[in-house]
This record gives sequence, structure tokens and C-alpha cells, in this order.
Amino acid sequence: MTARTVVLALNAWSARIRELRNALVVIASDVVATEPAPERLREIGWADGLCIDDSRMLVNYYRTTLDGRVVFGKGGGALGYGGRFGFEGPSPRARVVEAAFRALYPNLADVPVAASWAGPIDRSRLGLPFFTRLRGREDLIAGAGYSGNGVGPSYLGGRILASLALGLDDEWSGAGLARRPAGLPPEPFRYAGGRLVKAAVERKEAREDAGRPPRRLDLFLAGLAPAGLVPLKKRASS
Repeated sequence: MTARTVVLALNAWSARIRELRNALVVIASDVVATEPAPERLREIGWADGLCIDDSRMLVNYYRTTLDGRVVFGKGGGALGYGGRFGFEGPSPRARVVEAAFRALYPNLADVPVAASWAGPIDRSRLGLPFFTRLRGREDLIAGAGYSGNGVGPSYLGGRILASLALGLDDEWSGAGLARRPAGLPPEPFRYAGGRLVKAAVERKEAREDAGRPPRRLDLFLAGLAPAGLVPLKKRASS
């Protein structure tokens, strides 16, 4: 097979490319799926497959399936080291994810969970994707860094990658996301720092869920990993 231009759109697997490795942190996202309960979903008016997510950094995202299950996911799982990861398979955080689901839908508390799994996402320094040429070549292009918010931005990403691949000079190839990615610290500092920041985000969001203001230190550390699509709220704390 031959091609004039190659586009690498590999999601978290982009971290295994040497030129992109220091631009990404790989982190697991974990999911549970319930047993089918279509009649229960009809009772609460949620039988149309509507997909929902919230604005927290460790995002909750969920939808129903054609056979009446709820598939519920939560970001903020294990971190990969140096672009390596092995998150596939049953989720080690299934109980945490299930607890988040039960808290949001207590009226479905008796619907059992049937399965769980985990998968990797690629987190960029700015929380936004980037689209760039590799090795300074016009015929080798990559896009990555969706940071767990890829549904909407991937449409824009497709337009940008298409313009870059076709060598066009238009609004897409000149968009702000068509850029070299911001770098992250090398390992082991990236891994250690990622764990520190993730723990601060977890504490911050736990206090917000409890109606309490986050601590200043946790706000500062959480600010090192901007949400990208959702600005971090700055407010005074105790």
C-alpha cells in the first residue's frame, strides 16, 4: 500500500510515538454496564439512548443501550508510565464507578451491574487536542490529546486533519489547534506529578460534591491540569 500522506489518529496509542510521548499523559477511564432494565428506564423517561456527561474534570459520562442497559463511565483511573499502559479488561475501579452511578440514580439502585472494563485516554498538557506534522514532513500528520472530551472536538479534528493532509491553506489548517503540542516533564516526574495532581482533583471534587469549598492547595494543583473545554472555577476556600 502506498499513500502520498499518512494521518496518525491513534488516540492514547499516540503516546507510543517518540515525538508525541512527552506531550501526553495516558490515564484510564473506567466503565460499568448494568443488566437490561428497559421498563425501569421507560419509567424515568430515559429510553432514547441520550448520552450525558458532566463538567467535572474526572468526568462522569453515561448513556442507555438498545437493550435497556445503562453504561456509566468515570474518568480519573490509573496513570500509564512513559507511554506504556495496560488498562484493558475488567475495571479495578468498578466499585468506585458503580458508587457514582448509584449516587446519581438512586432509583435504579436495585438494577445490578453486569460487567465492567477500562480503557486508556490521552491527556494533553492544556486539556485540548493538537494536530501537527511529524518530523517536519508534509506527508506525516498526527492528531491526539482529546483528554477525555473527544466527541465534539473530533469533528473539528477531522476537518483540520483533512486540510493538513490535502495541503490546503484555509481556516482549518490555520486553526489554533493545528499546533505543536505543549511538552510535559520527562519521566519519572510526569508520572509522579500526574498522580499528585489527580489526587488533588479527586479531593477538590469530593469537597464540591459535599457542598464544601475546596482547599487552596488542591485548587492550585488542579489548575496545573486545566479542563480544556470547561474552565476551572477559582474561588476562596478554607
